[in-house]
Amino acid sequence: MNRYTMAILFMFIVIFGQIPTLLASKADWNYKTDKAVYSVDISSEGDYIVCGSLDNNFYFLSKEGDLLWKYPSNDRALCVDLTPDGYYIVGGSKDKKVYMFSKEGDLLWSFVTGNTVESVALSFNGSKIIAGSDDGAAYFLSKEGSLLWKYETGAPVTTVAITPNGEYIAIGSNDKSIYFLSEDGKVIWKIKTLGEISSIDMSFDGAYIVSGTKNGWIYTISNSGEILNKTKKNNGVVNVKITPNGNYIVAGSRDGGVYAMSNNGKLLWQSLDDKGIYSVAINPDGTKVAAGSMDTIYILSKNGKEIKCYQTYDDKYYLYSINSLAISLDSSTLVSTSRECIFYFNHDTKKEFDLNECVPTKKNESTDTCFQKKLSELNENPKRKTNEIISILLSFFRIR
Repeated sequence: MNRYTMAILFMFIVIFGQIPTLLASKADWNYKTDKAVYSVDISSEGDYIVCGSLDNNFYFLSKEGDLLWKYPSNDRALCVDLTPDGYYIVGGSKDKKVYMFSKEGDLLWSFVTGNTVESVALSFNGSKIIAGSDDGAAYFLSKEGSLLWKYETGAPVTTVAITPNGEYIAIGSNDKSIYFLSEDGKVIWKIKTLGEISSIDMSFDGAYIVSGTKNGWIYTISNSGEILNKTKKNNGVVNVKITPNGNYIVAGSRDGGVYAMSNNGKLLWQSLDDKGIYSVAINPDGTKVAAGSMDTIYILSKNGKEIKCYQTYDDKYYLYSINSLAISLDSSTLVSTSRECIFYFNHDTKKEFDLNECVPTKKNESTDTCFQKKLSELNENPKRKTNEIISILLSFFRIR
């Protein structure tokens, strides 16, 4: 092998060795509960994991896979959320209660609703909590567990979202409506849709709201109530996510397919058309998408190309949908449910994510400038590093 061939080989190793995989050939660890895990979330750097299981328990785990604590509700533990630092955890149960915990596992309070709690969301400092219940109401609670306000939709509230500063709240209901409210409980707008709402998400500044319906519609709406895009994607859009700056949207359909769109509705790519997708996640800069199918996790590039897939169980006679997965805000870690287990992967390069810079603290303050700065740094540094290494290699092999 001459020096030119060796140089080319080294350059390929350098260049392609810097492409993160996030999903390796096997998980770092998996943790088994007594029954199916229904929901999961992760702290900003992957240090803490929380999940709710159909065995009625909420579980809190370390990044090493150790059980730090678990807490029993009186029925199925269906939904969870935690603050980026992992200090506060909120959960909802079929026992009609919202639970608030500290990182140490202390139950700070529980709040009783009129029916099953389907969805919960926390502001980033844990001071505001929104919960949706099958009793037809959304409950806005303080960090101390006091009811600040309650909004009745007349049908089960299946999904909720809140901006990191707690300023805006989005609610999805089986009355085929999306609601956008301020933190004082005022309805800013209500939009009627063509199906019952299955999933909802918001950009960090509340400028963009995205929602999926049970019969396959995806809506992108501005905070002024303008429908920016409405599109049909198969049947049953189970899950939708939007990047913190609101530029990219990803959706999964149980009838097959992962769809990536811009906030004006332009289809950027679609993938896995022959796979039923039950959960999706996207990292902050939109360069990685995770999709949960039937006992299989897929990682896709920003162009929709499959990078990796991981089979959680190898049982062709019995398949179970992956109901929930999440990517940490620093992009390094993926956590996923599958049957009675949580699977944890930490193999990607960390990307700096400054919560203080990227969370608006004042009305109408935009995160766009912050994110453009961050993306510029993320895009520039690896390239500069690669060029420097290539230059050294070329000099070593006396190639100009």
